[in-house]
Amino acid sequence: MKIVPIFADKLFAFHYDGEVDNEYDRLLELWTDTEYVRAFLQENKEDIPPNYSIRQYVAFIREDAIEIDEQLIAIAESGDDQLEQFFQPLRNSEYQIRVLSSQKGRKNCLRLYAIRIDENVFVITGGAIKLPRQHCMEDREHTRVELRKLEKAKDFLKLNGIFDEDSFFEFLKY
Repeated sequence: MKIVPIFADKLFAFHYDGEVDNEYDRLLELWTDTEYVRAFLQENKEDIPPNYSIRQYVAFIREDAIEIDEQLIAIAESGDDQLEQFFQPLRNSEYQIRVLSSQKGRKNCLRLYAIRIDENVFVITGGAIKLPRQHCMEDREHTRVELRKLEKAKDFLKLNGIFDEDSFFEFLKY
């Protein structure tokens, strides 16, 4: 398990052992893969609202994945500290910022999950397609996997003495 830079010195992603890509690249690849998305939607068709087809959702997901990528590139290129607006606390009931808090960035039914290291410094841990009828992350196995990845990533950061931006960048040097 290692951490790799994605955009500038503000957005990073975990690259898990055994995976070809880091989580950001892996998710964009999956979310723009028509066959993968179609198979996922077929397995979860009960969570798609009745007035939409799988074909429509495949197109929505692809477009949203591209928009997330473009939005994050624009944030990185602008130099503004807008990652704080893209990523929000994972739990809607969380109002205070905590050390190594779990966060989500979203575009409709796509979610990028991350750990907030410090102000405008985030590490992506994974992501998911969360359909409208999937209310809680605990409701489906694929989102429970993402919760476990968030906890595993948090444990990794704590084990390596990472609790703020300085300790994070010190860790990345070695």
